[in-house]
Amino acid sequence: MQRSALDVLESLTVGSVAVTARAIAQSGVELTFAQWRVLQVVADGPDGRTVGEIAARLAAANSPASRLVTRMRRRNLVTTEQDERDHRATRVRLTEQGREVRDRVIARRRALLAEAISAAPDLPEASVERLAELGSILRAFE
Repeated sequence: MQRSALDVLESLTVGSVAVTARAIAQSGVELTFAQWRVLQVVADGPDGRTVGEIAARLAAANSPASRLVTRMRRRNLVTTEQDERDHRATRVRLTEQGREVRDRVIARRRALLAEAISAAPDLPEASVERLAELGSILRAFE
């Protein structure tokens, strides 16, 4: 039976989310998936992100994103301050603890992914290149 590209991509997406959820659970910190996304989005910005940028990347409204950031600030995962360029905006940056949590989850996720890859040790280079292309396409949704 021939699987469509959409079926394969759906399977990869579901698996990727599951691996990330497992890495979060095994990292030893209480972190929701939404909080994980905030850590990723904030770390991706060279100078943090504004709450509006976070909301846009999470496909959420500003108010829920702001509440999420506030909860994370209380847990010392992020800091907030008035944006220097736009005084109406709040800039969010990772704390050292936030960086450590993010790094721990990434390390665990990479270990889980390495286990998965070991199940297909002879993956041809061309397949790896095609996966890289798909990964680039999916990054547009970040």
